[in-house]
Amino acid sequence: MSRQLRAEVLKLRSLWSTWILVGSSAAAAVFLGGLIAVLPRNAASGTAALPSPGTAKWFDLVFLSLSYAEYFALVIGVLAVTGEYRHRTITSTYLVEPRRTRVAGSKTVVAAGYGGLCALAAAGAGLLLGLVLVWAGKGTTSLMLTEYRHVAPGVLGASMVFGVFGVGLGVLLRSQVVALVVGLGTAIVESSVAALLPSGIGRWLPSQAAQAMSSATAGAAGGLENHVTHLLPWWGGGLLLLGYGLALVVIGSATTLRADVT
Repeated sequence: MSRQLRAEVLKLRSLWSTWILVGSSAAAAVFLGGLIAVLPRNAASGTAALPSPGTAKWFDLVFLSLSYAEYFALVIGVLAVTGEYRHRTITSTYLVEPRRTRVAGSKTVVAAGYGGLCALAAAGAGLLLGLVLVWAGKGTTSLMLTEYRHVAPGVLGASMVFGVFGVGLGVLLRSQVVALVVGLGTAIVESSVAALLPSGIGRWLPSQAAQAMSSATAGAAGGLENHVTHLLPWWGGGLLLLGYGLALVVIGSATTLRADVT
C-alpha cells in the first residue's frame, strides 16, 4: 500500500495542473478577500450594507475567501482519477496494482493530502492579506488573528474532505468533463437549492456541510446570502461530507471501476 501511495503522490506532484490549482487557491483568497475588503459600506452605493472595516464580522467576511480552496481541492480529486483515464495511463496503473479498490483507496488518501495543501496555500495568502489590512489601519492584529483562527482550521478540514469527494466523483463517473461539471455545478447551484428547501433539509447538502466545519465561515456566509440555513455542528458537517465522498468511492469501486478500461 505504501508503494501505491508514493506512486500516487508522484503522479499528482508531476502534473502542472496540480500546482496551478494550489496557486489558484492562494490567488482566490487574496483577490476575493481584497475585493470584499474594499466594497462600499452603505446601501446607497448600490451594494448591500457590510460591517464596519476592522470589526470581527468584517474580518470574517474577508476570510470567507479562504473557503474557495475547497473547490480547487475537489478538482484535484477529480483529476487524480479521470486524468489517468483520459490519458490512458490507468492501464499501466492496474498492471502494477491489479486490485482496483486499493488504487482507489490510495488516490483517496493522496487527494485528501493535496486538498489540504490547497487550504494551506489559501490560509497563508489569507494571513498575509489580513496583516496588510491591519497595517493599513483596519482593526488590530489580535482581533484579525482571532477571526482567522475561527476560519482557517475548518477550511483545512473541508478542503481535505473535498479532495475525497472529488475522487469519489471521478471513480463513479470516470469522464473528466462530466465529473467536473457535476462537482462544480452542484457546488454553484447548491446555495440556490438550499434557499428553496427547509433549513432542516438544506443543511444536509455537501456545501452546507462544508460551511458547518467552520462556524465563522458559516456566519459570514449567512451575512452575504438572502437566507440563513441552520447548519450542522462542525464535526457533524465534516462526517457528513466525508460520508458523501466515501460513499461515492465505494459505489464507484463496486460498479464503474470494475469495467474494462479498453
